[in-house]
Amino acid sequence: MTSTATQGRSRRRGAPGAAGLLALAAGALAAGCGAGDGDTTTGKRLTLATQVAPDAASVEPFTNALGWTVTLSKAHLSIGTLHYFEGAPVTARRAPPGRTPSLLEQLARWAVPEAHAHPGHYQSGEARGLMAQPTSVDLLRGTTALAEAEAVSGVVRSARFTFGAPPAGPLAAELDGRVVAVEGRAEKGDLARVFRARALAADVASDVTGEPAVEGCVFEEVFLDGPGVVTLVVKPAVWLDQVDFEEVAEGEDGAPVDLEPESQALRGFTRGLKKGTAYALSFAPGSPEELEEKDR
Repeated sequence: MTSTATQGRSRRRGAPGAAGLLALAAGALAAGCGAGDGDTTTGKRLTLATQVAPDAASVEPFTNALGWTVTLSKAHLSIGTLHYFEGAPVTARRAPPGRTPSLLEQLARWAVPEAHAHPGHYQSGEARGLMAQPTSVDLLRGTTALAEAEAVSGVVRSARFTFGAPPAGPLAAELDGRVVAVEGRAEKGDLARVFRARALAADVASDVTGEPAVEGCVFEEVFLDGPGVVTLVVKPAVWLDQVDFEEVAEGEDGAPVDLEPESQALRGFTRGLKKGTAYALSFAPGSPEELEEKDR
């Protein structure tokens, strides 16, 4: 994917907070001899480049679960800290739709009830990395560089995404205290709505921790052992998948209309913001410039 933030390649290293340093220190002290084949050394300190990008399905017009075709014109996001962990993501226990669970999976579910797949029972395991510098981005502009992450070598399987509250970075003023602001046009048959969907930190607070964070996001499993790039892919289509735009008022002169407070449309939007499937992370060795060249 072609970057639109070349000038952002000169990164400042994010300084981990006290809690982050303690977590990373714990990971660094863990004696590693069991990460599978190859180099199994854990605890080696690493510095990882970090970037954020939208998924391709959200950049183009998409159709949500209620039959509305949505074309986005704005997708501003306030990003807080990103934490990387050894534990399996929340979705790991669930078989993909249409696939019958294996006998081993069925036995595991019998031994460990499905309730343990709930975010309240997410087991993060050892801390592996932390990107600590909040900022704000326009997802529709493509790939944007974030601050570097301090990490330690070892297996990574999941992540914690945090909304930046209050907003910081280049779009803080436009966000006006919100953590997300999305605008676009939704069409269904003869109906058309030009909408604005915004959310405060309180709207995306975790039911478990009370913080504006999403626990147990998928981090494509990898053994970190050298420099490279962590990419956070955000999926606005997931945010809007359960929004019925019919109850949104028709605006005048094409001006966007806010989803009404307490409306079903706004509830659907905030539920989408809290879904772990809206945030996916992966790691690739090399520099951001090398990865950009490969994507051309």
